[in-house]
Amino acid sequence: MTLTHWYVPALVTSVFFLLGIITLYWTLADRAIKWCTAHHKAVDKEQIRTTVDLVYLAILILSLQLIVSHQSISWVFINFQIFAVVFVSYFLLLGIKVWHWAITAILFMLIDGTISQTLSWLYTVVFVTLFFVMKWLKLHRHFNYWDFIKYLVVGMIFSAALWQIVAIRLQLPEERVTSELLFMGIMLVIVYFYVNGLYHDAATLAQLTHNTNFDELTHAKNFFAFRTNYGQAFKHSRSHQMPFTIMLFDIDHFKHINDTYGHLAGDYVLEHLALLIEKYLQTTDRDLVLYRTGGEEFTILFMDYDLTKAKQHAQAITTMIHQADFQYDNQKIQLSISVGMTMQQAADEDSTHLYRRADEYLYHSKNNGRDQITAK
Repeated sequence: MTLTHWYVPALVTSVFFLLGIITLYWTLADRAIKWCTAHHKAVDKEQIRTTVDLVYLAILILSLQLIVSHQSISWVFINFQIFAVVFVSYFLLLGIKVWHWAITAILFMLIDGTISQTLSWLYTVVFVTLFFVMKWLKLHRHFNYWDFIKYLVVGMIFSAALWQIVAIRLQLPEERVTSELLFMGIMLVIVYFYVNGLYHDAATLAQLTHNTNFDELTHAKNFFAFRTNYGQAFKHSRSHQMPFTIMLFDIDHFKHINDTYGHLAGDYVLEHLALLIEKYLQTTDRDLVLYRTGGEEFTILFMDYDLTKAKQHAQAITTMIHQADFQYDNQKIQLSISVGMTMQQAADEDSTHLYRRADEYLYHSKNNGRDQITAK
């Protein structure tokens, strides 16, 4: 049988196998992140990805090796092992420690029955070194075509070294090692462009999602995000019988600020007021979110807050704004806000009734002297 008849089907199968492994990892990691976010847990996305990757790849590599251990084809997953370390080091930059590798390597050699062999320990040292060298390359990349050249050269040098150790230990023919290295080179190229393509698509999607949900000027969440989250919060509070309070507020005399100091001053006020309030919310309750729902109108949703508790935060915010130093073009701008607040009631047929009531209280504050809170 010719090399073409044997090698091409194996290459095609392995390509789809490896890309499937990578795609499955991405799906599992994203679902873990979404699950943590949905349960209102403090989410460290990088830590979640690291944990998922360690468990996923450890189980996968050890399971595959268990299948072929003590067989004449125990070398069959060597390239996959190399891809695994390249993936977690170069593409994910995971913070895997030396002791993580030590535990995995010992388990691997115990399964393979090679823990007493010097060549197995040498293989492990080269394997772990590949991880840290690849990670160093990624951290010191220059964002040009040389990044790919260095990635490919280093990957092939370490692959050649690892395959040479395996060839000596298992007495593999030179033709086998050469064909596997050729396959390794092809796969390194495919994985490089495939994973970078995933990152590019993910970055594009993230940017689109950000633009859809966040206000460009203030960086607070926008009306689109408010409309989605508000409806969900209303239904969640009603179904779980949790208190839910909504706070609407306007910047007083904002048109006067624009007319007196200019529209750039108005933009400055909006941006810095939002930043000030978001800092306050982050230090008091990270689940509280600021929304810009109109020109100078903002909203805060107080999930699991009754009216009394939410009003305390509203009073703290109004005091903070009074005392804040807003200066534009060496001119001090004194700010105040008018607030309307209300808590969800059993008589509220839908979220519109709750919002309309808060809006009425906001206008009550504005029509009765401004710089006050109307909460009922």
